[in-house]
Amino acid sequence: MSQSCCPGMDVQWTQRVIDHQYADVYFCAACGHVHRTEKYAIPLRFPYQGRCINCGGDQRETAQGLTCTQCGKTALEDKDLHDRLARLHPSGDYLTAARALSEHGRHVLALKLATAEIQWGRDPIQGMLQRISTLEALDEYDKALDEAYEWAEQGHAPDEVWSTIAALEASTGNLKGAITALERGLNKNPENYNMWIDYAEIMVHTDERPGALRAASHALKNPDREHESRCIAVITEVGERYYAGGQYAEALGACSLARDLQEKYVELAWLRARIAATNQDLEYLVKWLEVTVSLDPHHDEARNMLEPYKRERRGWFGWG
Repeated sequence: MSQSCCPGMDVQWTQRVIDHQYADVYFCAACGHVHRTEKYAIPLRFPYQGRCINCGGDQRETAQGLTCTQCGKTALEDKDLHDRLARLHPSGDYLTAARALSEHGRHVLALKLATAEIQWGRDPIQGMLQRISTLEALDEYDKALDEAYEWAEQGHAPDEVWSTIAALEASTGNLKGAITALERGLNKNPENYNMWIDYAEIMVHTDERPGALRAASHALKNPDREHESRCIAVITEVGERYYAGGQYAEALGACSLARDLQEKYVELAWLRARIAATNQDLEYLVKWLEVTVSLDPHHDEARNMLEPYKRERRGWFGWG
């Protein structure tokens, strides 16, 4: 890549439409100078058989074999082009290259290679998930949703497609659609812990507190504890809302769902301490203040609240 006069931290990739064609543009966010522009035909239509991977156009049989009626590439030329593009990554693999390009913000080229993975790659399901996420990154939400819903209605679609649909619906502000998608996915596989925590977080957004707690409780059953911190965040948030509204029994009930994890997360221990203080339960107040301070020695509020009880326990002369 050519040397630029702009600081490296200010130069980044973005997407633009130039002459009715998508382009990856490498530009300086500080001064706006464009250092590089790469225009590509991209397949915004789903890559069914008989469609060109290069541009999404329909293919027809010619003397050269299947040929795109839009860009004119034969099927062999189409594959050769994408093989060359995949070799931009050391692995030469469509999916690996697509993921790496997306991470660097080159979503136009990433879409081409994700689509190539669906047609010619070793993992078309992951290629499909990558294609949908890349369409989202290009702000093609309607196309991403249409493809995801169409895919979900097919029997071989993985559970993840419902999480993908929920994320797309939520990103457009359709929380009801996101909830419905997750409910459909959970009906298909009630032991999908990823969807349970996604469901719990959306329930928090809609302030459906009992639903959020039930979903977080299900997600905590994951033996791998993969989403433990997200579950605790949901439980804590619901507990804090109950506490702020003076519903102390409900706040305590929310905390109890975390069981032994209450002593491992400072935010839960601190909430338990404040509930105990409100209930004038000295024994539990001291216990949970001590847990809070042990988890976070710099928690000034808990340390200050605990200090009088520490003096009382030592006795007046500090001999006790």
